[in-house]
Amino acid sequence: MELGVLQVFSVYLTKFFGPVQDLSGQADTIAQTAVAVQRIQAILDADSIIEERPDATDPPAFRGQIAFEHVAFAYDAESPVLRDVSFTVEPGQLVGIVGHAGSGKSTAISLIARFFDADSGTIKIDGVDIKDYKVHGLRSQLGFVLQDTVLFRGTVHDNIAFGADVTREEVVEAAKLANADEFITRMPQGYDSKVGERGMTLSGGQRQRIGIARALIRDNPILILDEPTAALDAESEHLVIEALQRLMKGRTVLCIAHRLSTLHDADKIVVIKDGVVAEEGTNHELLALNGLYAEFHRIQYGDDSAPTSAGVAPT
Repeated sequence: MELGVLQVFSVYLTKFFGPVQDLSGQADTIAQTAVAVQRIQAILDADSIIEERPDATDPPAFRGQIAFEHVAFAYDAESPVLRDVSFTVEPGQLVGIVGHAGSGKSTAISLIARFFDADSGTIKIDGVDIKDYKVHGLRSQLGFVLQDTVLFRGTVHDNIAFGADVTREEVVEAAKLANADEFITRMPQGYDSKVGERGMTLSGGQRQRIGIARALIRDNPILILDEPTAALDAESEHLVIEALQRLMKGRTVLCIAHRLSTLHDADKIVVIKDGVVAEEGTNHELLALNGLYAEFHRIQYGDDSAPTSAGVAPT
């Protein structure tokens, strides 16, 4: 091969690799875009999954009584999550829901907001089947504080006021009650400071307190807490629990918790196992029963923290 031919061949080869690399990169981009489109479509279709009855109405202001009556649900027909769940929450009560991972705790509270519909049985609020209400009207009276509070790219003020028509003063007051005002005012632009996507510029405890402020400002009669302190350090947990106590006052509260310390003062604790209510009662009653709840208690606090088989706490 002559030197000139070799040189031309090398130039052509170099030019050939660029388009091939670009083409392989396009395949990755198309795959990522396809996944994103599927996720967006799932969100857009979420409301159409839940069918509203033609005669559904907007609910009146809830008093807060919740009743599960023989509720069953399965994501997959072969593996039911809830088999026969029945319990009642009275207005103003704090009711804890505990159980092993995968026992159906989060599924149960998802059914209240009609993110899914029960396969059988009935969920009632103030004696009325929740399917008799319009979905938007139902959800507008439910407040949520989850394990991972979702924040949006925008200001702290907008994240607290999200979905509510409120004044600046009401936002600040809610933040103070949620123990969030202190760290917000220390931020460069205070309530006008920008937070990153999903609140990544804030710590876990700070995100939770903004989430509590958001729930406070909406003033919902029913509050659902799903592991709100699970991923926090001791100092953040103390501030969040203090804020939650203010938030829960005067509301009906369902709280999923692995840390049983948050449920010691609960009016009732419901223990779910294998898709059914295995135990139900106060913290003291369930410890005296020396069953599944007492086992959870011993695991967290040591063997001497729960009753013996005779039902009496050792000294």
